Amino acid sequence: MQIDSVRAVLAGYRKSDPPMQRSFALVRIETDTGIVGWGEASTNWGHSYPTVFRAVVDDVCARHLVGRDPLAIRDRVADLSVALDGYLGWEGLTSQTIGAIEVALWDVLGKELDAPIHRLLGGAAFPIPLYGTGTTMFDETPEWHAQYFDQCMALGFAGVKVRLGRTIDDDVETVRVVRDHIGPDALMGVDSYWFHDVDAAIELARRIEPYGIHFFEEPHPQYQVEGLQRLQRSSPIRVAAGERVFSPRQFADLAARDAARVFEPDATIAGGILACLQITDIARRHSIEVIPHVGGPTVVGLAANLHWATAARVALCEYDIDAHQPMITDVGHNPGLALVDLDGGVITAPTGPGLGVDIDEALLAAHPYVEGDTYAEVFPEHESGRSAAGSGS
Repeated sequence: MQIDSVRAVLAGYRKSDPPMQRSFALVRIETDTGIVGWGEASTNWGHSYPTVFRAVVDDVCARHLVGRDPLAIRDRVADLSVALDGYLGWEGLTSQTIGAIEVALWDVLGKELDAPIHRLLGGAAFPIPLYGTGTTMFDETPEWHAQYFDQCMALGFAGVKVRLGRTIDDDVETVRVVRDHIGPDALMGVDSYWFHDVDAAIELARRIEPYGIHFFEEPHPQYQVEGLQRLQRSSPIRVAAGERVFSPRQFADLAARDAARVFEPDATIAGGILACLQITDIARRHSIEVIPHVGGPTVVGLAANLHWATAARVALCEYDIDAHQPMITDVGHNPGLALVDLDGGVITAPTGPGLGVDIDEALLAAHPYVEGDTYAEVFPEHESGRSAAGSGS
């Protein structure tokens, strides 16, 4: 068997909460035997720069893959690392792209061997408890945000993650209202998407700690490791990091510095399935909890993360609870993965061959990529890490 073709496939749709265009970056690998494997790259919430991803896949990666053995996954990843790492850098776009291709190769291998990826990794499918991710509708009331979680909590989700990023006083009030709404026993995390400087994040963490917060995700830019280290030492809540940490090397640095105590790896970001298992091993050596980051990818990225999470026996996983998820519900027949299917608040990795998901290319083409604002352009302050401390900040 050899690889016959490699190409990027872009997709998108219009999102309402918040209103903006959402884009996605997939890779399609076909072998000379007719097997098609799918992979996905992410910038943590779909893909903000899919045309850049397409250029790397179509113009660079394809020529290093076509005619080669798709089942020799480690060899193909090594080839791509040689082609990209020394010239484009070894993290960020490179790790996303290599991860997408690696996932597609696993999909091919599973289909060739008629086994789901988690079985190839030595795992057995089991129901993984979920928490529901909130939304960045910052102009809405705390009560609106509390009610946003009603559907997932009614389904039996273990808990929720509240989006922060207003003034500190407003964020504290939102946390209080959501906690009152979901009850004292439900898990609650918070996420401020790089909004705070270290002092503001410490102040906020101390003020919301009485509400029983499981983790504080992305309080501060994750490349500012010294700041995260100071924050973790002073915060009564564990810092969570991952959706913009791109490799096992970066996670190892966070662990060595005790700069985060919850890791959130994502195969579509951090280099693929094997990289996520490496990150899990790093976390376990340092007694760090692993909660996969699954920030609303297509069904391809969702399945990829469920497979490594199954092999790693994680205890909790993220799920995007936006009711409009056409990249999950409208691109093929994929029962068990849509929000309405998750009765009991758990999800199980697909058990079909490879990723175990169905991609109908005609249905996928009905959701074309349309250029729109990136998240950083819609919410520029949430990339800055500059929100200053003070109760009215």
